[in-house]
Amino acid sequence: MTLNRFSLLLLSSLLLTITMLLVSIYYFFYLPGIKTEVLDQQQQEYNLLYSALSLSKNSLTTLCYDYAVWDEVVEYVGNPTDDFVQSNMPDNAFEAANIDAVFVIDTNNKLIWDYQDDSLKSSRSSLVHLFHQQNTEYFAVLPTAAEIASQTVSSRSGYLVFDGALIYFSNTTILPSTGHGEIAGSLTMVRLVDKALINDISQFSLVKFSIEDAQTSTSTSTSTSTSTNNMQEFFSLKKIETIAPSHNWLIRNTFNDQVVQVTLHHKKVSLPQLDWVSAISILLSIVLIVSLSLMALSRLLIKPLIRFNKSINDSSDDNFISKMASNHFIDELENVSYSFNQLLLKFNAQQNYLETLTVQDSLTGITNRRGLEAFTKRIIARWHLENVGFSVMMIDVDNFKYFNDKQGHLKGDDALTAVATSLLEVMAQYDGLAARYGGEEFCIILADNHHQNILKVAEEIRESIEKLHISNNIDDRDWLTVSIGVVVVDDKLADVEKYNFSDVLQHADEQLYLAKQAGRNTAKVTKFGD
Repeated sequence: MTLNRFSLLLLSSLLLTITMLLVSIYYFFYLPGIKTEVLDQQQQEYNLLYSALSLSKNSLTTLCYDYAVWDEVVEYVGNPTDDFVQSNMPDNAFEAANIDAVFVIDTNNKLIWDYQDDSLKSSRSSLVHLFHQQNTEYFAVLPTAAEIASQTVSSRSGYLVFDGALIYFSNTTILPSTGHGEIAGSLTMVRLVDKALINDISQFSLVKFSIEDAQTSTSTSTSTSTSTNNMQEFFSLKKIETIAPSHNWLIRNTFNDQVVQVTLHHKKVSLPQLDWVSAISILLSIVLIVSLSLMALSRLLIKPLIRFNKSINDSSDDNFISKMASNHFIDELENVSYSFNQLLLKFNAQQNYLETLTVQDSLTGITNRRGLEAFTKRIIARWHLENVGFSVMMIDVDNFKYFNDKQGHLKGDDALTAVATSLLEVMAQYDGLAARYGGEEFCIILADNHHQNILKVAEEIRESIEKLHISNNIDDRDWLTVSIGVVVVDDKLADVEKYNFSDVLQHADEQLYLAKQAGRNTAKVTKFGD
């Protein structure tokens, strides 16, 4: 065999081997890997949509809670007046909060007052009747007799299909702001998932989806109806198993046949197809220049793409996406890295915004009661496990009901915001948390448990509020003031495991009551257990 023939045979064998290798890699490794990646991306888009809908519903639950656990609302249910509604529940306030319907119902399930936006097409009585349908073990909007008898706050929330549209609802028992006492009724808030809200959720979650009446779409054809019957429930959280341009789920009521269809439109929808002409051309080019370009190609192109792909794949395991390196020899890779990092910044900003909605008070901007409860869990854990003492302050704006009656609800909101800002300014000097507890009540938790230090902080808070010079001519005082109840928890207290935060909070409430009895605009301090 001549050298030329041997070279030709060797080259032919090399080409055949590389071709078979490339085909094997493509079909047995590349395509399965890409399929898994596309499925993972579509699953992540579904998970993001699920989380975004849940967080949007939680913000409604928080707002409903803030209104329901309010002493003035308790009084209103017992003695309804138009003045209270005009001052505290104006239509424009609910419109600004994107609330489409509000219902105040007493313990006998009698409608006391309601507000309903034009976006809900059916009549008021139809929606109220829907809430009274508690004929299944899975559906209940109004509190049960047992929940009312417990004399503690309880909430119900979820999704309903009403007139071919999806709505959020949240219901909370109406009772005093302490969270305990005689229940006067319940408050229900409703938000329609309309096109505007869908667009907002799409921007926050970075996924595109739509919601439509499934009964309307299924009535057009028998085949569509059959496929709808086979659809899964949206909140089932079942894993996506097939790649498709879009996936459909259903959200249905448990007590009637009303149902809507949720359609998620995916960004990556198909697998790449093998182009044989291009594959052969690339193969010949690789054989001709492999000895000269393999190292350069690996260094400049393959390795950056592998790192890029690995970073994205690793994010599916720990839900943390790291930035890409931006310095590349190839401009296109540098542009892709820059675009990816910018998209990551936007995603993190939207994620932080959605998380902030759950722990931030919508009026004052400081931590709300939900955030306070999360913080107290850590404080109590340290108290139980490490015997680390702390202090709690309950702060109440003096004669705030008269302030609202005299100056109006909007002035009252401005006053609460000013008080909250002042609390934050004082707390900036100390190791503590200021939160809105509900209504005109605020709560402060301090890591310090020295009696004199805490008394000094309380006086500083009281003076700072008075120095705001918010006009409030009541009880021979010119300015709005606060009363403060303080309890100091000793780090050497015995058997701390048997106490929880509610015990400490009760002592602080008792001191707040004593401060009010003493004439208001004062602080009362006691040691926990005394």
